Amino acid sequence: MNHLRIAVSGLHRGENPQPGSSIVSAIRLAWPEATVVGLVYNAYESGIFAGDGPDVCHAMPYPTAGLGSYLERLAQVRAAVEFDWLIPTLDAEIAVLAGAGPQLEKLGVRMMLPERELLARCGKAGLPKLADECGVATPETAVARDLAEALEHAGRIGYPVYLKGPYYDASLVSSPASLAAAGGAILADWGTPLIVQEPVAGTEFNVMGLGDGRGGMLGHCAVRKLIISDKGKGNGSVVVSDRRLEEITARVLKHTRWTGPFELEFVRAPEDDRYRLLEINPRFPAWVGFPALLGANYPAAWVEWMTTGKCRTLPVLEPGTFFLRHQIEVCGRMDQVSSLLATAPERNPINKLTNRTA
Repeated sequence: MNHLRIAVSGLHRGENPQPGSSIVSAIRLAWPEATVVGLVYNAYESGIFAGDGPDVCHAMPYPTAGLGSYLERLAQVRAAVEFDWLIPTLDAEIAVLAGAGPQLEKLGVRMMLPERELLARCGKAGLPKLADECGVATPETAVARDLAEALEHAGRIGYPVYLKGPYYDASLVSSPASLAAAGGAILADWGTPLIVQEPVAGTEFNVMGLGDGRGGMLGHCAVRKLIISDKGKGNGSVVVSDRRLEEITARVLKHTRWTGPFELEFVRAPEDDRYRLLEINPRFPAWVGFPALLGANYPAAWVEWMTTGKCRTLPVLEPGTFFLRHQIEVCGRMDQVSSLLATAPERNPINKLTNRTA
């Protein structure tokens, strides 16, 4: 492979970590000399200052500004530092960039994402229909175009319910008043639709992997959450081997013919021992760096596939292996922050999104 030059977004490593930093670390394991460009939305994203982080970082407009603004800024960044490949790691970015391959190629940038139609089918709003097509259980879920419709759905499902945004934010609400407050905040930040979902108590599981685009997988890793933060994120998880979980995942991948990274989120309720599919994420999760440390480097395999066209199957991790997320300190200089603030697009102040992404 020629010298790898790649841009990666989502570098926040704090309480609600984004996937980008783990992806950068995994790329560094495989190609220590790679040129990595960080695309950031917050001057204090901790991954900017990590020792194994990007070589250089540039501020980007948040994707809600639209594809045109995003591509305009991306062209400016590429004029300052060349890169050939783009790995968007945030759901809102992926929703905007899906289908934008031709525009990116005009800028000299390539990426690999599922088609826009498939993303819609697998998104939160489309999940109930897709789960039914795959014969997979899912919590009762309804899609609302506004607060009034969300209140109707919640009344029918019965409180408490989870209220979710189209990309981020999930609040457990127990009354019409709390739903209205949470829904107003979600609509202000992310727009419609609102997702109303039945809460299911039980043990949470995640399955991460790479879809080969033909209905199969180049590899997968299933974990059970051991420690869950107050944001609902897995601060500790253990590798599991469960045929039912693997069969459900294989069924979803076969039905969708998924291309590239994915993460499926499940809950297993104790009363019936059934797995229910909660979400399908069109990206690697923040914990993707954990398998890479043990020889199953999913980001490196994806980059190799993108750049060479060669697909290789990843090894299976031993059940019982676990990870714990822990706090470390990183150091930087205020002139670095000032530089990012100075170049932040006016339509999206760079300090907007601390702890707001998945």
